[in-house]
Order: sequence, then C-alpha cells, then structure tokens
Amino acid sequence: MFKEAFLAGPIGSLLWLDRYQIGQLMISRPIVVGSIIGAVLGDIATGLAVGVLFEVLWLRRPPIGGFIAPDVTFASTVSASIAVIVRSQQHFDVLALALLSFMLCMPLAFLGSKLDLLVRLCLGKMAIPSAEAIVERDSPKVALFFALSLITAFLICFVTQVPIIIIGAFVLNNFIKIWPQSLVEGLKFAYLAVPTLGALDMLAGNLERSSLTYFLIGLVATICCYLIF
Repeated sequence: MFKEAFLAGPIGSLLWLDRYQIGQLMISRPIVVGSIIGAVLGDIATGLAVGVLFEVLWLRRPPIGGFIAPDVTFASTVSASIAVIVRSQQHFDVLALALLSFMLCMPLAFLGSKLDLLVRLCLGKMAIPSAEAIVERDSPKVALFFALSLITAFLICFVTQVPIIIIGAFVLNNFIKIWPQSLVEGLKFAYLAVPTLGALDMLAGNLERSSLTYFLIGLVATICCYLIF
C-alpha cells in the first residue's frame, strides 16, 4: 500500500502540472491519468475504468483562463491508485470497485481546486521578482524562478496526494470486506449510469440535431456490442 502510494504520488503530481503550470498537452485528462496510474501500478483496466467516470462527468468543465474547475486530475490520480491497490489485495469486480472508488474520491475534485488556488497564491509571490529578472534579462534567475514554481506546485500536490491514497485504500479495502456480494451487480449497473449522465450533460449544452443523432447511434451500438459479445 505504501509502496504503491509513493509510486503513484510522483507520477500523478507530474501529470497534475499539465493542468496549468507546463505543457497543457491534455495528459492531465482523467482518462489519460487513470490509464497511466493503472499501468504504473500494474492494473491498467481498473485505472482506465476510474478515469472514464471522471472524464465523462466533468467533460464540459475545462480549466480555462481564471476559472478554477473541479480538479478531476487530482481526484482521478487518487481514485485510480486506491482502486488498483484494493484490487491487488482483494478479488472484486473492476466496474464495481471503480464506482466505489469514484464515489469515495469525488469530493477530492473540489479539494483539488483549492490546491490550484493555493498554488496560484504561492506563485503570485514570485511574480514580482520574476518580472524584475525578466526586465533585467537575467536568464539564470528567470530559469530559477521557473524551476521553483514547478517544484512548489509538484510538492504541494505530492504531499497532499500520498496520505490521502494510503488512507483511502485502507478505508475502501475494509469497506469492500463487508459489502454484500449480492449487491455487486447493482454497482456494475450504476457504473454505466454515470457516463450516461455525463453524455446527457454534454447534450444539454449542445442540443444540435447532429449531436443527438450521434449520441443515439453510439448508445444503440453500445447495447448491440454488449448483447453480442
């Protein structure tokens, strides 16, 4: 548990920097983060299953400009890590476990937005000396402030993530032990309901006929694949 947490923490923190600090290459999207965390911890299927839930549910709320969106990158890292750790210790259905981990960690998306604000405040204190270094064309000092900003953001995320992963894995592991097996099928069905809600939310923001058509085609195709395979 501790080994996995300290392994996932640095990876998740580096991916978290993609949200605002550096890159913005979309590798901070939940479906990517969940898959990478799952691959690193040896269970890509569980990580991907968690990432899909966060991705679809918050797809219409990207962090643009000064808007601090719910931090699904932070929540996805923690949730995927917890789910993979628990599944390595107990045999439990992937979709059911992904949903339980998602429900446990969903509030962390709002905690993560507070971390975003904290990072911005910390970096704001470096803004004036950084601007002065730019005016003076002091390249080494500019590079130093740039490195310090990345290290500060990384450490804030890492120090917050690791203990939450450890505690969350302990809580979910014990919760799974008392969960009735007869209700596992209910969790699997509920897992499929979350992406549906996300798709409906997307349609609510884009009620064009073509969007509705594509949604219905995808829904029918999914049902057919499920029935055939």
